[in-house]
Amino acid sequence: MKSRPRRSPVLLAIGFALAIAVAVATPATAQSHFSGSIGPGSFYEIDVPAVWNGDLVLYAHGIVQAEQPVAPPDTQDGYNLLRDALLAEGYAVAASSFSSNGWSLDDAVRRTHQLSGIFKSKVGQAHRTFLVGHSMGALAIVKMAETWPGQYDGALPMCGPLGGALAELQYAADARVTLDYYFPGLLPGTPFDVPPGTEYLPPGPNNEPPASPLFQQVYAALIDLANAPKWAQWATAAHLPFANATELGASALYVVGFILRYTNDLIERVNGKIPYDNMTTEYEVNVADPGTNAYLSALLNDARDGVERFSADRAALNYYQRNYAPTGRIGIPVLTLHTTRDPGIPFTHEGLFAATVDAAGRDDLLLQRSIDRWGHCAFTPDEMQAAFAELVQWVTTGDRPEP
Repeated sequence: MKSRPRRSPVLLAIGFALAIAVAVATPATAQSHFSGSIGPGSFYEIDVPAVWNGDLVLYAHGIVQAEQPVAPPDTQDGYNLLRDALLAEGYAVAASSFSSNGWSLDDAVRRTHQLSGIFKSKVGQAHRTFLVGHSMGALAIVKMAETWPGQYDGALPMCGPLGGALAELQYAADARVTLDYYFPGLLPGTPFDVPPGTEYLPPGPNNEPPASPLFQQVYAALIDLANAPKWAQWATAAHLPFANATELGASALYVVGFILRYTNDLIERVNGKIPYDNMTTEYEVNVADPGTNAYLSALLNDARDGVERFSADRAALNYYQRNYAPTGRIGIPVLTLHTTRDPGIPFTHEGLFAATVDAAGRDDLLLQRSIDRWGHCAFTPDEMQAAFAELVQWVTTGDRPEP
């Protein structure tokens, strides 16, 4: 009888340390964890719970600034909490990065769709497959629900630009041109050209690291009481959501960051053309005195000294309408979730999407839920779980819940 070779204590220690590292890196409720690459620069992660119920959830994450490294979603929009909750309920969960960041919707659709095949090769055929996504990822899964309805069973798009990219572009650009009117020179560059290297970073915990100089500059202008009337006028002219002064300030800081981080990427995708038109837009403000309101609106819309006007490039408009807008022809149950005062992707997108679905004759496949709250994708884990559970119940029974 041969004696077993002795293992090196050093190798045993290294193996034990690696095992601990893998256990820490893998969600506690997952029994199996798979990761790898799918396509150029895209990375996926799959988690399967110890007791799998046979169903799979494919997750599409929201937009990430173009300059940031690509990586599977982590804590963005509370994904880690949602993933762990789904695993605890027996669902397998798969997600990936996209090959590039920014407004990479086509790639988001492609990479998320590929996850089904990878899951089948690693784990097996899922009984049912649900789609879940936040922000831009919500638009991606709606496109999947329109394109491959036979391969998926239900979709939960949350806080998404489901009215299409042009509606989002109009909102962001309206915010920029009106801000430039009220606070000329506060932001660098132009409405459609942000200088490279522009940093707009809020402070970290306990002001470490401190806010970037541009953020401090905007914040100082915001808290200056002398500017309060102008900020209120701007927020209403730009249709920012707010219920009180605190929310107004939070919306202002959020929207400025959104504009500065994503404008260049949107314009570069159409070769520097402008997919925005405000030549006939009438901007309004809401203040206490109706007479003053009319006077301020007249100033805002003055042909020479009012808000700067832009004429859209038709090819740029067509590109975003063709590639970044739902058709409404969803083929599976879709339940949307949105906060009513979302400063990043306005709640008005929900009405636009409902109209598109209705025009396509698919309104029986759409259910919309809202949370009366300020914030972009500002849902609690319980709220996301409840929405998902309602979707599953709908798919399982075939009975559409009451609106």
